[in-house]
Amino acid sequence: MTEQTLVYQQARQVAEPVSFELPWGVVRGLCWGNPKGEPLLALHGWLDNAHSFLPLADAFLQSPLAENYHLIALDWAGHGHSDHRPAGNYYPFMDYVYDLWHICEQQQWQRVSIVAHSMGAYVANMFAGIAPAKVSWLVAIEAFGLLASKASDTTTDLRQGFESRWQQQFKHRPHYRDLQTAIMARKHAGDFSRDLAAILVERGIEQLGDNDFRFRADGQLRLKSPVRLTAEQIADVLKHIQCPFTVILGSTGHQRLKQALEQWQAFVPQLEVAEVEGGHHVHMEQPAAIIGALSQMVRAHNG
Repeated sequence: MTEQTLVYQQARQVAEPVSFELPWGVVRGLCWGNPKGEPLLALHGWLDNAHSFLPLADAFLQSPLAENYHLIALDWAGHGHSDHRPAGNYYPFMDYVYDLWHICEQQQWQRVSIVAHSMGAYVANMFAGIAPAKVSWLVAIEAFGLLASKASDTTTDLRQGFESRWQQQFKHRPHYRDLQTAIMARKHAGDFSRDLAAILVERGIEQLGDNDFRFRADGQLRLKSPVRLTAEQIADVLKHIQCPFTVILGSTGHQRLKQALEQWQAFVPQLEVAEVEGGHHVHMEQPAAIIGALSQMVRAHNG
């Protein structure tokens, strides 16, 4: 535990744990707001966890959204407190989309709203295209479309994906002598401050013994995907999205997002794009601005 325990105290105090039994294991997370309200799913990015939305939850609780929405921040498979996929299984991207589909069907949620970051936002816009009637509105932070491959890269992708699977069996997750060392390692791997890194590490670390800490994330998450969709396949999914859809860019975030917008924006004619001061984790840096965008989406949608 760090001094960051005292930050976002309201969100910490009232957070309720949630869990969903899936065929392969348990997806866990945290929730806030009105349990009878429409689910507002918060979907984190690669190697992050549900604490990615702790700053947003604090701002959410101070907004009118908390009266009508049930904010549910999930830990993806292999992340945070969720189970790892069983041995011999990997983490193909579309399995995240199916996990989301499965949870919505299992919980009999007729409609959900989504705020998602990075990999979670890629999952969200695929889900919104595959199941357009289930999504009321979507706010995607620092992601749009999907990482694509050319058909001519298929053999190379397969070869590199298989090689990464083979090599992973000889690797071991690193251990850290103390929490501060782990926090600095997470900071250097990201684009954010030590304080924000500490928030993620708090949920993403486990202590195995004295002076022995290890990140919970499954090492298999780092494997290269052997199969990716082509740009044409991605466009086919995107064009089926019907809900109001806003993409939020961090002013110093990933530049490839602008290329993705140029490539696919025409397939989502209702798409709106906004820019917020900050980096790739702008939702952690500027939670009030993101809540403002969510509130604007709700007003426009309900109006």
